[in-house]
Amino acid sequence: MILDSTLERIAEHGYEAVTMDHIAKAAGVGKATIYRRWKSKQELVVEAISSIKSFEGILEEVDETNGLEQQIKQLLLSSFWSEDPIHQRAMAAVGAVLANHKELEYRLQQDYYRKYRLVFFAILDPYVYPERTVGLETLDLIADIGPSMVYYRAVVTKKPIDEPFIEQIVKKR
Repeated sequence: MILDSTLERIAEHGYEAVTMDHIAKAAGVGKATIYRRWKSKQELVVEAISSIKSFEGILEEVDETNGLEQQIKQLLLSSFWSEDPIHQRAMAAVGAVLANHKELEYRLQQDYYRKYRLVFFAILDPYVYPERTVGLETLDLIADIGPSMVYYRAVVTKKPIDEPFIEQIVKKR
């Protein structure tokens, strides 16, 4: 309930405007209850964003029997798109402030983005590693392209992240 309230408040008011008091009131708990579990708003927000989709949930949605293109599409959809508009708006609101909140950015990289990259490299493994034709730096760049385009669309252009957009990313070569 606290994580959902966090996402709802951020989706509605933006990261900067939301306080622990707002979240506690929306969740119907005392602020002390929140601080017993999370030391800061950043910790709470990272867990709330990460709760949208677990690592296992992402893995389950990527069917390894599909071809590479379809697996990458499934990964991007699973990692960065949600049918829930509150989740979409909350992720965009948090993404919009990352440049000014380095600790939040770092924590999200360590948690949410790390999950994405682990699955991405697992998908690429059978296609890339047998011949080792692509270096690690190139793979890192490839792994960053999809999330970068998603970020740009959500934060800069304020357009929705949807399946046709994700498909467009994957099909562009």
